[in-house]
Amino acid sequence: MKKIIISLSISILTVCGIYAQDVKFGVRGGLNLPNIMAGGTNTPVSEGYSSRLAGGFGLFTELQVNPAFSLRLGVEYSGLGGKKDGMQALPSMRLLTEMMSSNISMAGMTPEQEMAMGVLATALPQYYYADVKNTAKFDYIVIPMLAQYGWDIGQTPWRVYVNAGPFVSFVLTGKQATSGNSRLFSDASSITTLWANIPDIVTLGEFPIPKALVGSQFPEIQATLDGQVEFGETNITGELRSTNFGVTGNVGIRYQRGRNYFFLEAGGNYGFITVQNDDANGSNRLGAASVMLGYSFSLF
Repeated sequence: MKKIIISLSISILTVCGIYAQDVKFGVRGGLNLPNIMAGGTNTPVSEGYSSRLAGGFGLFTELQVNPAFSLRLGVEYSGLGGKKDGMQALPSMRLLTEMMSSNISMAGMTPEQEMAMGVLATALPQYYYADVKNTAKFDYIVIPMLAQYGWDIGQTPWRVYVNAGPFVSFVLTGKQATSGNSRLFSDASSITTLWANIPDIVTLGEFPIPKALVGSQFPEIQATLDGQVEFGETNITGELRSTNFGVTGNVGIRYQRGRNYFFLEAGGNYGFITVQNDDANGSNRLGAASVMLGYSFSLF
C-alpha cells in the first residue's frame, strides 16, 4: 500500500513537473494541537478526550503550474492523540494482559492458576476506573498532496495563499502514557474496588470456583486489584490501524527574498478512518489544528 501511494505521488509530480514554471523545495515545522474525536461506537474508554500539544515537521516539493496555482507534495512526521485527566474508564482486558505477563512464569500456568485466571476473565467488568492523567500519543508519517492558490499583495514581496487536498498516513507508534497513583474501581463512583467487586464464588462452566483461589495463586494480582497502583506507559501500536486517509489544508502568508521564501501557515487535518483495529473499546477518529513555520527555495 505504501509503495503504491508513493509511486502514484511521484508519477503525478513527474507529469505535472513537465508543465511547471518553477520548482521549489522546502521544509516546515511547528506545533500540532491534535484531538481524539468520536468515530461511531462510543464507550467510556473512547469518550472525554481533549487536545494536547505535539510536534510536526516535514519536507515538501512545490510545482508552480501558473502564477496563481501550484501543487505541493510532502512527507511529514505528525504527532497526534489527546488527553484526559481525573476519574476515567480504562479497558480491563489490557489490565488483565499486563497482570498475566507480570505474574505468570515462562513455564506456563498450573491448573490452579488457569482456574484463577478464568475467575478474573469472567468476573472483571469490561472497564475499570482510576483517578489518573492519561495521554494518548500517536506518531504518524503523513503524505499530503495539496492544490494551492496564491495572490501577491500588490507590488510587495508578500503573498497569501490557501491549499487543500487529501492525505494518507501510516502509524509509527502508539502509546498510552498514564501517570498517577490510584486504586482500581469497578465504576465511576469510586466506592467498590475491583477485588471487592468479584463475587466470593464464580461459576466457570458448571464448576463453582472460590475467589480466594486467585489470592492464593496470585497474591500480587489481589494486591493490584485491591490496593494503590502506580501507572506507567503502555505500547498500544498493535491496537491501531496501520493506515489512515483524510483531508488537510492551510491558510498562509509568504515572504520572498530572491529565490528564498519564508512562510507562516495555520491549518488542520481530519482522518476519515477510525483509529482502532476493532471497536470493543469504542472507535475514534484523529484530527489536528496546526501552526507551522517554513522555508523553501526556488530552482529557477
